[in-house]
Amino acid sequence: MPDRELVDRYLYAVRSGLPKGQQDDIIAELAEDIRSQIEDLESGLGRGLNETEVVDMLKERGHPEKVASRYLPQQYVIGPAIYPAYLFVLKLVIAIQVPIIAFIVGPIEVMTSTQPSHAIVQAAWNLAMAVVFTIGIITLVFAIIERYPAGPLPFDKWDPRKLPRVPKTPPAARSTPRVTAIAEVACSLVFTTFYVAWFRMTFDIGGAHFVLKPIWSALYWAFLAVMLSGAVKGYVGLMWPERVRLRFWMRVAINAASVALSLILLNAGSWIDFTIPGVGAAELVDAVKWTNFGIKIFLIVCAVIAAGDAIPEGMRIFGKKSSWNYSIAT
Repeated sequence: MPDRELVDRYLYAVRSGLPKGQQDDIIAELAEDIRSQIEDLESGLGRGLNETEVVDMLKERGHPEKVASRYLPQQYVIGPAIYPAYLFVLKLVIAIQVPIIAFIVGPIEVMTSTQPSHAIVQAAWNLAMAVVFTIGIITLVFAIIERYPAGPLPFDKWDPRKLPRVPKTPPAARSTPRVTAIAEVACSLVFTTFYVAWFRMTFDIGGAHFVLKPIWSALYWAFLAVMLSGAVKGYVGLMWPERVRLRFWMRVAINAASVALSLILLNAGSWIDFTIPGVGAAELVDAVKWTNFGIKIFLIVCAVIAAGDAIPEGMRIFGKKSSWNYSIAT
């Protein structure tokens, strides 16, 4: 079969984006369809296909991600090309936003309010509205990107000859989708930019003056390195999508660093101090105490999440392997 490796690489790339559990059947069917198409073309030409003709045939079939998306559940607002990136960004922003409001901002509002019960209801309402607003804004942004892309999508311009080579041994997990890798790089750079631009040891909120403890300044560069490492992991997924084990160990290293930073912070015992004009000394002590308690809970939650984050991916990578290499020659 002419350029068998080229077609095998195409099938391998399609397989990486298919729903788990359906990959083998779909690839077997697709391989048979491609084999039949090549035989028909060769019959019409009276000769075997050359590399250029195979490349043209694969381009006509469509980018592997686009082909795989036909077998995914249909998304009506966000298309399959950018839906994984949309879901990744949405989960990441909400995962950061909710604990901050629930364990830090909310308790500050309650402790500094003259009507705690009213402040609790208001904090819960603010949390719900923040989540709804976040979902709405992110959905709107991605919907605009879906309908008015700034440039060509990944499958508008592509070359089958640049697809990843098929590993000699069965892959332990699906390769990294391009949109996921791009989202990781973008989110890492965005959060790093905000961190560098807005990091302050003192700041004011609603008349209250806040002062961070020295531990935050001591760990400034460590936090910056962890944030930037997310962009490195995304770059690896973008350039070498088949290196899933390398990305897994990078993820483990980033999570381990995150756990270590959380434990170092927890060991400090106190993370913020503040003064509020018009609030008595006793009330102010309680407010600082409960604010630091909220930060403590937040750090514990972050450490637990980071400690268990890579476990599901590790199970997929090092777990039982299924048959996968359906070539046009089989």
